[in-house]
Amino acid sequence: MTESAFIYMPILKWRLGEYQALMRLNPNIKDAILPLIIVPPVEYDFEDQCPKKTVQEHISPFAERLNDKWGTGRVLIDFHDTLEENTVSDGVLVIDYVFDGLRLKSLNAVPVINILLSGNLYLNAVKRIVSMDKNGVAFRVKFNQLMSPGLDEAIQEIIKFLNLEYQCVDLVIDLEVPRSFEPYLDFAKALSHAINKISKLNDFRSFVVAGTSLNLSEIKKPGAEVVRHEWLLYKQLVNELALWRKPVFGDYAIEHPDFISLDMRFINPAGKIVYTTENTWLVPKGKSFRENRDQMISHCETIINSGHFCQKEYSAGDKRIYDTFHKLEGTGNQTTWKEVGVSHHLTLVVNQAAKFHAQ
Repeated sequence: MTESAFIYMPILKWRLGEYQALMRLNPNIKDAILPLIIVPPVEYDFEDQCPKKTVQEHISPFAERLNDKWGTGRVLIDFHDTLEENTVSDGVLVIDYVFDGLRLKSLNAVPVINILLSGNLYLNAVKRIVSMDKNGVAFRVKFNQLMSPGLDEAIQEIIKFLNLEYQCVDLVIDLEVPRSFEPYLDFAKALSHAINKISKLNDFRSFVVAGTSLNLSEIKKPGAEVVRHEWLLYKQLVNELALWRKPVFGDYAIEHPDFISLDMRFINPAGKIVYTTENTWLVPKGKSFRENRDQMISHCETIINSGHFCQKEYSAGDKRIYDTFHKLEGTGNQTTWKEVGVSHHLTLVVNQAAKFHAQ
């Protein structure tokens, strides 16, 4: 269980635009990432005032879809907290059901434990999975837990409970959306101090620091350019941890960590594209997508003429922007443009991280 050579960890909600983007990634980009996929909660039907599916119906396609969209590369699997100790129709825990399906397809999946948050039922299920699959485990430590005085002891106890060595554990520090990233130096020093309290940091199979500062709900028409604070913080943090261990960079791609359930009968989303640049997101945004799909041509033009466009060969997302602007493709749907943004983002961050660490 040696450390993989990945240089970037996207935390993905496993919705259509995200897994389509994963499927169409350039193989060299795909080889450089280790995704942490969160199995999302069951969607709610506001019209019928009940869940749209049973838990079993919701998770049944997961193994097949992961096989089709990602394949046999290593992947970390976490669950929304509403699913963590939920069961399917015969009483089997969701995590057991999902990993049974992944095992049948010989997929290289690693279960995720949320340190100081996961319950005993879930921990016992992970122990069974770890024993059967021999793929190790990942620990996801959120910001509040990172600052807990009991964190290091909890990590040691769970490693002992699972009968594992540190070399079989991926450590993911997930900042989610901090109240503020700035000043970067002060935040990096505080993080470094907390991280260095974790024993045997150099022994973990991998070590990742992830987070995001993107909140699309705050961006109004005609759009904005938003600073990627997590990337700027990360570069400062690498300097602070120089004598210990360089973390891998992670983020939420172009999503917010929260799962928000909306009644789409009363929501009319705006047309927009989220286009990642070296230090920002460029987000052209218009009015209702449904009422004016042709606005996407104008949004593509904004990106192409911005000075940030990476040319059509850069990623599948960039090609779609080019083709839509030149009317070689249609204006798609909301999922199309989510896929476009994720595809470009994953490609850019891999190239950015490779360049940064080569310096």
